Amino acid sequence: MRRLLKILLSAIAVLLLLAVLAAVIFLRALRQAPEFYQAALKGDPARQKALGREMQMRSVELASHAQVTGRWQQTFTAEQINGWLAAGRFESVDGASPEARAWIPDSVIEPRVAIDPDGVTLACRFATAMAGEVVLSLQVEPFLTEENEIGLRIRKARAGAIPAPLDVVLNRISEALRQANCPARASQIDGDPVVLITLPSVGKQGELTIHLDTLRLSDGKLEVAGTTKRR
Repeated sequence: MRRLLKILLSAIAVLLLLAVLAAVIFLRALRQAPEFYQAALKGDPARQKALGREMQMRSVELASHAQVTGRWQQTFTAEQINGWLAAGRFESVDGASPEARAWIPDSVIEPRVAIDPDGVTLACRFATAMAGEVVLSLQVEPFLTEENEIGLRIRKARAGAIPAPLDVVLNRISEALRQANCPARASQIDGDPVVLITLPSVGKQGELTIHLDTLRLSDGKLEVAGTTKRR
């Protein structure tokens, strides 16, 4: 009887140990970060601030040009975007507020991006109640439609090294766009979820329309160009 009890207790101890090891491995997998994200977090604060200001000034310039009829274009680098996203880089430039905090929930910590010809990869740390901070990454392929929309095709989503359900990611993105009053609709391409964002009218009475005809990705760069026309 004692021998049987000893075997049972030993088996329970082994199962508990395996459960603990599995939990540790799972948590480590959730915190595994892409290489670009680890590198982006090590940037020099002074350089990040300068690049962030450059990104914001380019954004203000682009927004200003898009508000009047004519042709416009702008190029942004991943370094500029990451400098702008770095903690404390949400100040205004020449009185213009980027409203970045309105787009990024407090639970999203230190977001960064990488850009290559195949798409944009976004990563951040995300605060959860169950597992603490989890590293999330999302691979998105942006494109333009004939209906003058910006499409975001969600290629891959991960929580650390673990694949995340794309429908959940799509719902979160759609909800964020709704809260930002950004018109969008959901679609699919070959089973991949897609978010289609409608470009807004501009001008004092919405009498101008924005037509984006160029959205080009290269290594570390994003180029956009288009024309603002009167209705």
